[in-house]
Amino acid sequence: MDDFNNFLYAILQTQEYSKAFKAKIESFVKGAKQEVQAVEKDLLDNASSINPKVEVPTVMMVQTTLLKEQIASRTVAVGNLLKHVRARDNQLNKLHDKFQSTAPLNEFEEQDFSVECNTSKGITVSADGFIYVEHVKNTVNEAIVKTYETQVQAFKSYVKPYTRRIEQLRMPVNYQPPKFQQFNGHGDPQ
Repeated sequence: MDDFNNFLYAILQTQEYSKAFKAKIESFVKGAKQEVQAVEKDLLDNASSINPKVEVPTVMMVQTTLLKEQIASRTVAVGNLLKHVRARDNQLNKLHDKFQSTAPLNEFEEQDFSVECNTSKGITVSADGFIYVEHVKNTVNEAIVKTYETQVQAFKSYVKPYTRRIEQLRMPVNYQPPKFQQFNGHGDPQ
């Protein structure tokens, strides 16, 4: 239950951060728009006070277009960020609603709660698509027991690890095996 509460707290905290981030982005966009309007107003005021016969240098025009392009591209980027933040906020709200709707049941409700199960190929799956932990444990235990039983059956009869030809090989009467093959029974050399 503590994990669930911690998770809900984390979701709520993330939502607060996303709201604060959204507010900062919106204020940035408003500030950028006001800045563009102020620059345009200054340009128009300066253009009306200039003698019409005097040509405005092209450098100023290039910088103005670059500024407008930069502001437009940043406005588009901020708009995309806002869309992304809203999408994330919607996802968090959906997750929050989903976890609230699937809150843990107490023991009294669990006794009255019945779940339809689908059994296919020995796997029990609930109507929600969940596999029960007990069923997974039983399946793993059965697999381990089957593996162990087959291994035990294989070792019930003794089988020599070498061929009949080696078994029939005669050794000299005074044959002494090399020292590296002599062990004390515990795996240590004598």
